Amino acid sequence: MQSYNKIKTGSIILVCILVAYCAQAQAFNQAQTRADADLRQAVETLSQVRQQIETEKLPLSTKIAILEAEVIEVRRERNRLLSQRDSRTLNLDNLRSRVSSLRDQQNFIVNRLNEFIGEFEARIDLSEIPFYMKQLEQARLVQDDVDVSQQQKRLKQIELVEAAIERIDATLGGQRYEGKAMTPSGKLEAGTFLSLGPQVYFASQISESAGIVEREANNPDAVVASGFTQKQVEAIQTVAQNGTGHLPLDPTLGKALKKAKVRKSLIGHIQDGGVVGYCIIALGGLSLLLALFKIREITCFQTAKPTVVDEVLNALIEGDEAKARTTAKSVPGVCSQMLLVGIERVTERREIIEELLFQKILEVRPNLERFLAFLALTAAAAPLMGLLGTVIGMIKTFQLITIYGTGDPKGLASGISEALVTTEFGLIVAIPILVVHGLLSRMARQKIGQLEQVAISFVNGIHGIRNKDS
Repeated sequence: MQSYNKIKTGSIILVCILVAYCAQAQAFNQAQTRADADLRQAVETLSQVRQQIETEKLPLSTKIAILEAEVIEVRRERNRLLSQRDSRTLNLDNLRSRVSSLRDQQNFIVNRLNEFIGEFEARIDLSEIPFYMKQLEQARLVQDDVDVSQQQKRLKQIELVEAAIERIDATLGGQRYEGKAMTPSGKLEAGTFLSLGPQVYFASQISESAGIVEREANNPDAVVASGFTQKQVEAIQTVAQNGTGHLPLDPTLGKALKKAKVRKSLIGHIQDGGVVGYCIIALGGLSLLLALFKIREITCFQTAKPTVVDEVLNALIEGDEAKARTTAKSVPGVCSQMLLVGIERVTERREIIEELLFQKILEVRPNLERFLAFLALTAAAAPLMGLLGTVIGMIKTFQLITIYGTGDPKGLASGISEALVTTEFGLIVAIPILVVHGLLSRMARQKIGQLEQVAISFVNGIHGIRNKDS
């Protein structure tokens, strides 16, 4: 029964497999049939498409060729337009650069004209200002006038430049014109101006005053410089009256006259130093007298020569003490006293003789070195006193600045120069005194050294005599 069931089951399975195989084969056949149909249809469609492509290919190729030619033409036109644009851009940049350069040139010209207008009044002489006042005012006012064009402004300024050029031509040949000037006596007088190059002369019609015209700070009028001789004044008067003659020329353009005017005498220069200056000069004079006294004292101080010491020693060796004393007395001054003391104590010990001789040297040392300390003190104190005077003068100058301000630089320069006078005096006194002090100190030490040499020579000679006797 069990084997029957197994056979039955296997049969059922086999039948199922056969049925499934038959169904699968039928489905495969159907699929193959459909695939063949689709393939045939696709081949037909491909054939139609290829035929259509062959039909449309020639017109399209022709159209593409035409479009490519158009593209080439358009590209060529584009390149031409780009090149033209670049060229126009470059030209525009050049134009902008040129416009900027012209604008800079215009600004430079405008600035130079404005500077010339501002400096022209300061450059011309005060006596000439009335002749150019109208043009100066027009050139100044037209710069701020908004209703006037730039071209008209430039024309007004150029008119002043042309007037300045005409002035140069006139002054080169010389010209005369009437006006007023402040004479050296302090009066404003009418007269004749003579302009020759950069120099302007004035000859008064009221008095006999004449000279070169100069400009002074805070003075609106022309000022006639003083310091001319009578012959020079007459020459200027003659040219002013006749238009011909010889004029005294000043190549320094008045600077020499100003320098001569501010130049002071020695007494005036000393007075500028004030009390401190007088103290420095007095200290310097006293130091000079002491220096002369010390030079005479040291140079007149005499010492014994080595030959004199040898003669004294030889006389002692010979036992002739009288001759030794006579030889020692022939030497003037302290050196003679040293030798006489040595002769008197020739029998004493070496140490005692040395002490006696050097005692004489110590006695004479203060005389040789006296007043040298005062000279050193003067050399050190004189610059300090000069600095003190300078500080006092600067304080006074600043007080004047506080009261009157800094409007007049000449007044400040004068005050500062006077303040520095004491420093000048201090250095003038200190430097020579310092040199003299060094020389005198060296001379004094040299004299003392010579005395020490005499003492040592004498002591050594006495010691040699004793050793020989022994």
